[in-house]
Amino acid sequence: MKKIIVVDDSAVLRTTIHNALSSAGFDVIGAAQGSQELFTLLSGGFVPDILLLDIFFPDEFGVNILKDVKERYGRIKVLVITAVNRESLNREIKQAGADEILYKPFDMDDLTAAIQRLS
Repeated sequence: MKKIIVVDDSAVLRTTIHNALSSAGFDVIGAAQGSQELFTLLSGGFVPDILLLDIFFPDEFGVNILKDVKERYGRIKVLVITAVNRESLNREIKQAGADEILYKPFDMDDLTAAIQRLS
């Protein structure tokens, strides 16, 4: 079973995704609202197979988080979830190492299908 961590600044979205994925049989091992919480989880041994990562946070740019994750934990697959679908941003996200991009709003079937593609 694939282990997943969700990183998004929206507590409602983190909870919604966590509950939906858990109900669908995925092992959601953690959730974080930003890089500090994420790297605390990772350094504590909570290393997922798949990371769901938003790109826009109040105090940081998720592409930088993505680059850090890929440098430190290269085997983690990263599914970026974002509401912004701009060609220049998409290119930057892919160059930073994202394995897949899913655009908000999405339904849980789209999310689970994207996760399955990464498995």
